Amino acid sequence: MAAAGVAKAASEMQHFAKLNEARIHYENYGAGREALIFIHGWTCDLTFWRGQEPLYTDHTRRALLIDLPGHGLSDKPHRAYPIEFFARAIEAVMRDAQVERAVLIGHSLGGPIAYAFLRLFPEKAKALVLVDAFVSRHMAGPPDRAATAAYFAKIARSFQGPAGEKTFAQRVESCFTPQTPEPLRAEIRAKMYATPKHVRIAALSSISSLHPHPGDEVFDLPAIAIQAGEAHTQERFDLMRTIFTRMQLDRWEGAGHFLMMEDPARFNREVEQFLASV
Repeated sequence: MAAAGVAKAASEMQHFAKLNEARIHYENYGAGREALIFIHGWTCDLTFWRGQEPLYTDHTRRALLIDLPGHGLSDKPHRAYPIEFFARAIEAVMRDAQVERAVLIGHSLGGPIAYAFLRLFPEKAKALVLVDAFVSRHMAGPPDRAATAAYFAKIARSFQGPAGEKTFAQRVESCFTPQTPEPLRAEIRAKMYATPKHVRIAALSSISSLHPHPGDEVFDLPAIAIQAGEAHTQERFDLMRTIFTRMQLDRWEGAGHFLMMEDPARFNREVEQFLASV
């Protein structure tokens, strides 16, 4: 589908769900009680999944693309943004769209958000795709809230003032590799910088109110981690495998953080293969 066609289709598929008083923007494709749900990362929006158009407009499955609260066309209230707030926004979209179960596809921060969703609504998740995301048990329900609060306060301070703008810029640039094309870098920069500063900070520094996880809590659902190859990729995967017992690893050497945008054809092909086994 040409870019103009994708834009027209997207405009026709726009919807808003409500979570408390906040409007959550999403796009709906297809019909059915089960859906792929695309969860973008920190300071991104649903347009980061445009390269996955073949996955969500092929009329064989339903898909929901979500602008998380504070991002894209969703409302951007001044408030805390813990991961369970994002998870509850996903569930609100599912209810609005009358979707009962989902394959969660989470990029970056979308991975911990998907984990919070699983802790809150395990019966509503069918499978999990993590895209250059890392999940650890303390992300949903930290056992030491005082230490976590102190750590998050330090993060918040690091994004304040002129030095904070430099910190944010460094975070954005760290997502790229020498192979990342400059037009793609420019697109990503523009969209990430469009996220309001209060949301940028709160999304990284709001402590979760979920109860600490049981030490032996696991999720036995089909799962795959599509990860950029780095020094600690295998180590991090092994930790995630203790939570998601059926998780597979798909390691991309030389890829940047936005691998689904860098090589959408490969990404879509590998997700299709995974979905065929679910």
